[in-house]
Amino acid sequence: MRDVFVLLVVFSAVPLIFLRPHVGILAWCWISYMNPHRLSWGIAYDFPVAMVVALATLGAWALSKDPKKLQITPVTGLLLAFVVWMTFANLFAMVPDLAFQKWTQSFKILLMTFITMVLMQSRERLHAMIWVIVLSLGFFGAKGGMFTALGGGTSLVWGPPGSFIADNNALAMALIMVLPLVWYLQLQTESKLIRIGLYGLMILTAFSILGSQSRGAFLGGIAMAAFLVWKSRQRLMLSLVVVGFLTASVFFVPQSWIDRMRTIETYQEDSSALSRLEVWGFAIKLTNDRPLVGGGFRVSYDDAIYLKYVPDARKGRGRNYHSVYFEILGELGYPGLLVYLSVLWAAWRSGSRTIAMTRHRSELHWAGDLARMIHVSLVGFAVAGAFQNLAFFDLYFHLLAMLFLAHQIVIAELAREGATADPLRTGYRPAAGRQPLRGRPADS
Repeated sequence: MRDVFVLLVVFSAVPLIFLRPHVGILAWCWISYMNPHRLSWGIAYDFPVAMVVALATLGAWALSKDPKKLQITPVTGLLLAFVVWMTFANLFAMVPDLAFQKWTQSFKILLMTFITMVLMQSRERLHAMIWVIVLSLGFFGAKGGMFTALGGGTSLVWGPPGSFIADNNALAMALIMVLPLVWYLQLQTESKLIRIGLYGLMILTAFSILGSQSRGAFLGGIAMAAFLVWKSRQRLMLSLVVVGFLTASVFFVPQSWIDRMRTIETYQEDSSALSRLEVWGFAIKLTNDRPLVGGGFRVSYDDAIYLKYVPDARKGRGRNYHSVYFEILGELGYPGLLVYLSVLWAAWRSGSRTIAMTRHRSELHWAGDLARMIHVSLVGFAVAGAFQNLAFFDLYFHLLAMLFLAHQIVIAELAREGATADPLRTGYRPAAGRQPLRGRPADS
């Protein structure tokens, strides 16, 4: 029955996508994050639903009157440069067959990211996308949170099988990244009932993260909470909320969770931590031999190559990098890592400019709030990602797209009101013959 429902929804959406191409982006987000086909057991499980939606979206966009031009900014320019380098580096991949599989998957994700940047350039469309992402991942947050609270956290929380977030650690990282978006929606909605529901979703999602027993997510959550408190105008209230939650969670986590978190301090005695150090060493040694292009995608899974650089490997075979940074370094070389980090820096700066441009504009506060919350999400990604093999996770690129879209929407709105937005500087400058609108905001 689930198979029929999923396929019915997907194929019913295709005609709507051809009428409204941006609906294809919403459908893509639903499939990418909720993975409804992976929650079934029949024909839908392996059916290429994402490909159906992607092809329909591309076809509808090509035939529609929607914009076709991607605005080139530091974010989009560097992201395009990353795609070019990713493609170039993999021409020299040490394991071509495995590399091509990951290149195809990564290219699809980045292509849909660019289409998102072109199609979702309005506040309504952007908010619709955020709601779909929050509800899709929130499904696992709510389910995992109830599972953890009722079961006392004795079993791990897992994501949908065969997906980016199947692993307990990957799911925890995704939930860490989506929590600030839940908070953002709570700030924006006027319905008291919906706000209460979003508060509940945040609490359950936090319990789901605890139930994953992911040490990387634990560190990412701490960093994210600290950054949120530091940047918030309500530091005392947020500090009390964080302390209150941590105190309450003590009654829901088993001794096994506490013991696992303690291994962060005693990593020298933990086999999992030592395996990470081993594969990180592999990435450095390999890249020093091939500094420009690295080893290509999935080179670490080739046992012969892995053992060449790590002859005394603990498991006698290759494995994933357990870090977005070493993943990019080992697969795309030093230039690839530089461009990857530059994209993150450019997106962060774009968010800071949006915050500055909207500080004294009440009708645009939503964009500033969104940029702040995405900054929090990126802190979670940067810290938790140091221990996860998720460099090409859809949500990371969607967060970059959201920062880009919010900035472009603000620029367009200020231009309509007579202020010429300057994308290369924070704030905006008034058009000729007009006075500044309540003064130029300071940098964030």
